Amino acid sequence: MRRVGVYVGAVVTAAALVSGCAGSSGGTGGGEGAPASAGSSAPAGSAPAEAKGGDEDLAARDVELGKAGFQDHDVWGPGAYVTPYSITNRGDEAASYFVGLEYLDADGDVLGSTGVTADKLGSGKTSKGDTAPLEAEIRNGELADIRSVRVSTVERTSA
Repeated sequence: MRRVGVYVGAVVTAAALVSGCAGSSGGTGGGEGAPASAGSSAPAGSAPAEAKGGDEDLAARDVELGKAGFQDHDVWGPGAYVTPYSITNRGDEAASYFVGLEYLDADGDVLGSTGVTADKLGSGKTSKGDTAPLEAEIRNGELADIRSVRVSTVERTSA
């Protein structure tokens, strides 16, 4: 049941991010991925707090976050909180990824969340892009309240 929920969440997120700005560098797949920022509570490349070890820990190492912050963006609009990300498949075969992101205020409280995907990413390939939360995804404050972003979930499945 959990896997179905993840796939449904990934489909909904992918649909919401269709207008997103993402590219694939050297990969067959590519889509949206995960972020980090200056002041992020999870440093780039670190395992998310909810990783339980094993495969989840390994998948978390495949995600790197760039410096996030407010900027005017061609896709996300003026004053968007843009988060660059990179997902690298370090496994031996193709895999698909869903990366959950949480946006935090100055106190470290979660304002809202979103997610990005990389579908059928070949072994050794990287998907790069950027994302930004939509106003509807910030439920516990305002977009202007965002101070950092962290990876909350990394799901890796065989393609």
